[in-house]
Amino acid sequence: MSRRFSVTSVHPKEKAVSVIKFSARALKIFSGQLAIEASYTITTKTRVGIKLESSTITPDQLMNIFQKNYDMLLAIFNPEGWLEITYVDESLRIGRDDKANIFVLEKTDPSQV
Repeated sequence: MSRRFSVTSVHPKEKAVSVIKFSARALKIFSGQLAIEASYTITTKTRVGIKLESSTITPDQLMNIFQKNYDMLLAIFNPEGWLEITYVDESLRIGRDDKANIFVLEKTDPSQV
């Protein structure tokens, strides 16, 4: 199974959308994505509080498959809590969250994604 994760942040609205794309080549029905929209508030110079706003799984057939375990799936990818930026420059951002995850994000040209 392959996964691709991207974050698109919309600063003026203090919203972020995380998209997890996945596919299992042998099972074409398992190609799809989970999109999670969250709002954030700046709490300190290096930390933001994050609140889950909405989530969707596409295509609809995948939602039918995951519906019974949707809460468990959201628990894995739920961004709710806080995120602290520990390093940032023009091409790289490193942060950690309240769940002991460390994130290394590299800026890319959206036209090349």
